[in-house]
Order: sequence, then C-alpha cells, then structure tokens
Amino acid sequence: MDWLTAIDEHWLHSSPWLKEKTSSYASFDASFRDYAYPGIDHLISSNAIGNMLDISDYYSSSSFYSKPLRRKGFSRDYETLSCIGIGGFGRVCEGRRKYDNASVVIKFLPKPAILNWGSFEGKRVPYEIEILWRLRGVPGVIKILEHFEEKDRFIFIMEKIPSSITLFEYVMENGPLANTELLKHIIVEIIRINITLQMYGVWHRDCKPENILFCMNDRSLRFIDFGSAAPMQSGDFGEFQGTLEIMVPEWIIQRRYSGEAACVWTIGICLYFLLFQQYPFRSKSEIMNGRNWLSFVSSTDKQAMHTLKLCLSFNENRRPRLNELQQLSWLATA
Repeated sequence: MDWLTAIDEHWLHSSPWLKEKTSSYASFDASFRDYAYPGIDHLISSNAIGNMLDISDYYSSSSFYSKPLRRKGFSRDYETLSCIGIGGFGRVCEGRRKYDNASVVIKFLPKPAILNWGSFEGKRVPYEIEILWRLRGVPGVIKILEHFEEKDRFIFIMEKIPSSITLFEYVMENGPLANTELLKHIIVEIIRINITLQMYGVWHRDCKPENILFCMNDRSLRFIDFGSAAPMQSGDFGEFQGTLEIMVPEWIIQRRYSGEAACVWTIGICLYFLLFQQYPFRSKSEIMNGRNWLSFVSSTDKQAMHTLKLCLSFNENRRPRLNELQQLSWLATA
C-alpha cells in the first residue's frame, strides 16, 4: 500500500458521509486525490517526491509540507561520488541527489567509531547529527538535509556550498593573509560563529582552518565537522577529542580544560595559521615550551600580535572571554 492510499483509507473509514457519497473506493480514491493533492500524480511520476516513510509524520502535521520529506533510503536517493576526506571517525564524500541532481556532501559514520551519542525525534543518533539538526539554519553552521541509519553506520547529507573551500586550502593556495582586511574579516566571523554556538549551548571543540569553509563568492564562513562538539557544562571538560594542532596546555598538564578558554585558544591557532601559513605547535612538547612562536611575529601588525598573545596565553586565566575578544579595537574596525 502506498502512502497516499493509506491516507485515503483513513479518511474513508473515519468519515461515514464519505462512504455514502462514493459508490466505490476506486472512485473515492481518484476524486479525493484530485481534491486533496492536485498535481500529485505528476509529482510522483516525475520522481519529484518519491515514496515516503512514516505516514504519521505527514498526517499529524498541521501542514502537509511542514516537515522535510523523508525518503525511502540512502541508496535509492543518493549517488556517492569522490571522497574528499577520511578520518578516524568517518568518511566524507561528494554526492548527488538523484531526483533533482543537486550536489551534496555525504558523511559516513561507522557505529563502532561513534563516541558521543544523542537523540533526534526519540531515536538514538550520534551527537553530531543531533547538534546539526538543532543548529539547522543557524548562520555560520553547515546545514544538514537528512540522515539515515543502516545496520553498521549512520549517513547524513549536508548542503554543498558553491565556490567554497576550507580556510586551510585557501591559505595554502593563496599564501598568508598578513596585514589584510580579509584577515580581520575572517577572524571576526570565527569569533561571531563561536559566540552564536555558545548562545545555543554548544562548543565545537575542533575549530581549526580544516573545519571552516570559506565561500569565495561572499566571503562567508561555515563551521563543519561537529564530531568533537559537546554541550556546554558547568565545570571543566575531562576528555579531549580535538586534534593535536589545537590542544591546550592545561589539558596536557591537568587533564582538564574550560570550554571557553579552549575556544579562545583555538581562535589564536586559526589567527596564527592565517598569518603565517603554518601551525604554531606540532607536538605536546612544543605546546609546553611555547616553541618560541613569538619569533615569527616580529614583522606582524602590532595589534594582530597583541591578539595572538592574548589568545595563546599559556595561563588560561589570562585569555580573554569571547565577548571581550570581539571588542578588541583591532577587530572592531573590520
């Protein structure tokens, strides 16, 4: 039984007058479809909607189109194209949505690799999926389109931003952004997005150039890869899931860190990379010893260097809060 027939039967059995008005189910089926869903047969034949699952999602809704259409399955509706990233927690590929040829990004998460779990619509899902649905439509966050659960993995579909590359790729291709208006614009946007996430009660915890998309059309940014994200908590975090490049010294020393202090540190890491086309630290010993990273900034704008010193303060209590960082005069003019 298709989903339209199921809805038709519900209306027929729950409305006695409809039984009287229709001499047969076949005539009711045709008349009701034409009345309730004008043009629906064309949409189905053109594969613009396709077969649906979970009829209650649509019947119980105040509007038939108020929820994203949940399609039958991943293999039916999407084609996986080239792989663009492989990590310890999953694989990311370019893809194509078959019914309209839209370009998408597809992430595959093997269930054994999932460390953080959450929930969505009453079902257990990776926390990354939960948080992307919660943040859907928030400026500066990549938009999730839908997700699927298979026997051994989760798959989620995200928008593909035209003319965009990661900040890491942009800097490696175009060189350092030292003393440029674009540099300040990007740092201000990174701070703004982190403040927005803070308002939603979330820390990204892996904010680095590889995880920030830069759209060359309008210079907007999107945070991607929320695999290390975590909800805000009253105390410090006692586990670290980010990467070595952004590891904070307090984690190495005390095995704990503050979400906001660590966030400010990662902004300093991003600023350093944009300025010098490299990361300041490549090992735990370099983080602890400081690697004399200030020797690289002697020719840098004094205000940019001051911002770096604040963000990369070894003592977390000397780092500014996010709102204080946003108010620095150097960035306020961006």
